[in-house]
Amino acid sequence: MSYKNSITLFTALCIFISLFSCKSKNQENEENEADSMLVRITKAQFDHINMQTGTLQQIEFNDEIKVRGMTDVPPQSKATVSPVVSGSVKEILIQPGDRVQKGQPLLRFEGQEIIGLQQSYMEISGQLKSLEAEYNRQKTLFAENVSSEKLFLEAESNYKQATATCEGLKQQLILLNLDTEAVKQGKISPSAVIYAPITGDIVRINADISKFIQPADVVVEMVDTRQLQLYLPVFEKDIISIRPGQKVIFSLPESSGQSFIATVTIVGKAIDRTDRTATVQALPAENIKTTLLTGMYIDAGIVTDSKTVWALPVDALITEDSDYFVLLLQSSGDSEYVFRKVKVQTGSRKGDYMEIIPDETVTISSVVLLKGTYHAT
Repeated sequence: MSYKNSITLFTALCIFISLFSCKSKNQENEENEADSMLVRITKAQFDHINMQTGTLQQIEFNDEIKVRGMTDVPPQSKATVSPVVSGSVKEILIQPGDRVQKGQPLLRFEGQEIIGLQQSYMEISGQLKSLEAEYNRQKTLFAENVSSEKLFLEAESNYKQATATCEGLKQQLILLNLDTEAVKQGKISPSAVIYAPITGDIVRINADISKFIQPADVVVEMVDTRQLQLYLPVFEKDIISIRPGQKVIFSLPESSGQSFIATVTIVGKAIDRTDRTATVQALPAENIKTTLLTGMYIDAGIVTDSKTVWALPVDALITEDSDYFVLLLQSSGDSEYVFRKVKVQTGSRKGDYMEIIPDETVTISSVVLLKGTYHAT
């Protein structure tokens, strides 16, 4: 072999050895890097920390307009009850919290005004027949030119005035829920009963036995809680996104962990000049109304858009700079779980969940560590 060929062979051998060495080092680096992405957890550790695995979940992500509102009933579903005339409370027939039907007796009261109205009505209704007879007689005499016009007009005035007075007293007795026909016959009642003007729940009773009450006093307050609604002030920049039929997710500030559902029924047509809001009304689901009381504050989100996405709990994600990773299950045995840390593509976040965009590495059927990720890394 010539010297020149020996040099060429030696050079080629060196290059081959160098390439093989580089390839081995690259392969070793890749293996080391791959190995560094593996997380091994013993079964004892897994059970002790109560770790859990699972797959991606389908979660509904909503675009919501957040507001703080209040529960209330419409005006026609609340009532304040006052006596027509003054008197003393004789009997209270209801208690706060009772649900009563329209027309049900609430309380009984008595007094001189009640008796006096009945006496006046009985007297004037008794006089009315004679006044009517005199009016008809004078009318006939005047028509025959037997009596003067003055006597006829006087009889007419007395009759019409008595008729008006009698009708006025009758209407007052009807407001007192007294039987006017019985009063005409001389049956005078010393007391009157106040009845419920609507069907609803007794909220407050501002009376006790023997208390003197007057027409200006509110003795009973009641609301029909079955007509309970949510009243939500929405800023003018957001009101254009609200329409009837949209879902409302709301909770009580004292128990924010529990949420309820309502539906938008009415969108206000005017902006309040003070706070630049319009009132949106929403109707809670029937099974929820019984747990709510009038005047409660609520935190609500009016859902303007909704989409269903694949997601994982935020606690299942590992954050490094601006990237997110999950622990993907590689194998599991009697004594050990092996996970591989892989990067995932995320979307929007909603509460405790983060949207995950599936790819070739993390699919919708991939098993990942859901709980205990913090202790595993």
